[in-house]
Amino acid sequence: MISSSVEGFLNQLGGPVMITVEGHDRSRTRAICTLLHGNEPSGLKAVHRWLRSGGTPAVNIVCFIISVKAALTEELYKHRILPGQRDMNRCFSPPYDDYNGAIAEHMLALIDSYQPECMIDIHNTSGRSPAFGVATHEDPAHEALISLFTSHLIITDLTLGAIMEMSNSVMPVVTVECGGAGDVRSDELAVDGLARYLYEEHVMRLPHDGIQIDLYRHPVRLELHPNSQIEFADMAIPDVDLTIRNNLEEHNFGTAPEGTHIGWLGEHCGARILRVRNAAERDVFSTFFRLEGRKLLTARPLKLFMITGNKSIALSDCLLYASFEREHTIVHS
Repeated sequence: MISSSVEGFLNQLGGPVMITVEGHDRSRTRAICTLLHGNEPSGLKAVHRWLRSGGTPAVNIVCFIISVKAALTEELYKHRILPGQRDMNRCFSPPYDDYNGAIAEHMLALIDSYQPECMIDIHNTSGRSPAFGVATHEDPAHEALISLFTSHLIITDLTLGAIMEMSNSVMPVVTVECGGAGDVRSDELAVDGLARYLYEEHVMRLPHDGIQIDLYRHPVRLELHPNSQIEFADMAIPDVDLTIRNNLEEHNFGTAPEGTHIGWLGEHCGARILRVRNAAERDVFSTFFRLEGRKLLTARPLKLFMITGNKSIALSDCLLYASFEREHTIVHS
């Protein structure tokens, strides 16, 4: 019997698992992945509610719930990953020579054996943000999958070792970011979107009257040197390499005009602690940002998204993503 609480359910699981559920149409399979990060529980909560309901999905479902131990360690949902481990969603390309890499390799083998028609990977944003989706392909199948959850879609050509990078025309894979963890709206969005994914007969077809998608292309990452000292504050903090404006997250999925203030570099620190990485692995910092004295500013109108207010994520992953305003379009499919 499945525990009535999500925490109890996690304790029942104990570690990474794959759950299979037969659907009405047993000739087809869809895949779900969630809790790749232990501090992003909205997808887990949605899966738990569905499993407790006993509802039969339209097709067979294989569901992966991964960072169970990280979610249960110390305070519930405190850890993105266990200390000393690699980001689980950076392990889906070789080498697979550590614990998380071995889990990723085994997942990929299981996915290959079940041959799902599509897959969704459900996350929470690492900062305050509207929900959005991320895909590596711009086509109706990927757009339709994202539209089950949200109308914001980022088309990325960055390669990080994320699970969505295995996407292809035979098996589209998309990532859904439900909004901030701990926000009841994020949990509700995950529940509603998952229900559509589970129970609709066809999920990779756009409706005849089309959909409106807010589309962002070719994002870049503003990365910080991992040994940097950073803080979030309303004014520059002495002896800190970078002070990031407290309210920066307000720009998530908004237009940041040229000259938007990101933060302040320390007195003894130069732009060397900053890198803006594009898909070709080139540093294009000066194309997107500039320094005015110690102030870090946008160099042109930008769309900013995935801005985090978490210091550890800003240092180990990135502070934010950005794309040119001209690369942001609203499309009607």
